[in-house]
Amino acid sequence: MTLNQTFPRISRESFVRALHGPTRRRGKVLVSLIAALALAILAVALSFTSHASTPASGPIWGTLDSQPQDAAVENKAGVKMAMFELNWGSFETSNGKFSASYVSYMQNQLAQLQAAGQKITLGLGSHEPPAWVLKLANATYIDQYRNVSTEADWVYSAAVRAAALVFFQQIAKDFPLTDFYAIRITSGGDGEMLYPGGGTYWAFNPSALTGVGLPAGMTPNPDPSWKPGTKGLTATQLTAWVNWYVGGLDNVTNWQMTTLTGLGFTGYYETVTPGSGTRPDTLTQTEKANLSNDGTTGVGAVWNLYYAGLPNKANVIAYISSVADQSGGNDSCTAADDSLPLTSTTMDAWSATRWISRIAVANSLLIGGENPGYGLPPSLDSFYTNTSSAGMMASAIRQADSCNFTVFYWAHDIHLWDGTLPFTLYTTDIASGV
Repeated sequence: MTLNQTFPRISRESFVRALHGPTRRRGKVLVSLIAALALAILAVALSFTSHASTPASGPIWGTLDSQPQDAAVENKAGVKMAMFELNWGSFETSNGKFSASYVSYMQNQLAQLQAAGQKITLGLGSHEPPAWVLKLANATYIDQYRNVSTEADWVYSAAVRAAALVFFQQIAKDFPLTDFYAIRITSGGDGEMLYPGGGTYWAFNPSALTGVGLPAGMTPNPDPSWKPGTKGLTATQLTAWVNWYVGGLDNVTNWQMTTLTGLGFTGYYETVTPGSGTRPDTLTQTEKANLSNDGTTGVGAVWNLYYAGLPNKANVIAYISSVADQSGGNDSCTAADDSLPLTSTTMDAWSATRWISRIAVANSLLIGGENPGYGLPPSLDSFYTNTSSAGMMASAIRQADSCNFTVFYWAHDIHLWDGTLPFTLYTTDIASGV
């Protein structure tokens, strides 16, 4: 992944099919002592805030698309976190009808992971919806050129969210949410926290334009007759439009977290944010160009705005889905990073991992992540299979350690057992800190 790129992720089931087919005079002395004590307490507090994500004994190490048959061996070796991902389309085969056989199969898979002693992260699999969801009112995104996306629109369609609510309720019924350490949160229609790709802006379906059929808390497009990439808005209006657009991702994030908490979940939320996205200085230039295509703003990947805009940051892990993606030379985080403001252009040369970690610290968030998977993209495959200290695995572990990750997942579990990489390399690198 380059400095501004984002790459897709795939579900467990899509991945299997493929295989087989961003982070000291007496009164005066007393007064002085009290002041010094206050400063010391403040310093400790600030240190805790800056490094709230610092785990006591390093990250919890895990895998993506975890295979139950390997869970016991992995857990014994120190790989304690497993990913358990559902698939909405397989779960709810028609509106309100749920597959008993699918639920039974997945319950068995979960039971095996739990029996092995692993902590479990839940992937909702909402980006693979049943076909009927795409037929709901204003169910898909539309861009400024009237192109229609194939992704379900969770941001602007109340009907889609209503369907998703029923899906969430059934998950909580069949898979008690208290069983999970974390839940991955995406934009709903995409496998990560993104609008559809293509270099355009996806805020022009009827609900977004008129406000009719919008989810609660969402406001309509503030400039419905204007098209990104064209003149017509002032600098202030352009900034407001971007904040509104990225704010849609904040809204759908908050809706999911509030809903799942209401259904009994008490763990962590992992907001899946890939790549560096649009840095502040690049966004300034993009706005000067009337929001012309810069490759990342259209998908909503303005991570400093996104994380700052989350209305509820409790138990949120800023999740970097592009650890060791070759951006920024796979550089590590340093203690001095926290002194730089997010507007510093010095950080333009940083990796996605280091950049999002700095954003996380600025917002008092925990940090976690995963590496790009094998073949995602193919251009990184030789880096993926490099077993030296310069390879992807060693680089990812260094970044996870230096950036004070709470949890890290190797993508993907199957490639630690199918001959692509040895599982022992993972445990050895974890132990050595490479």
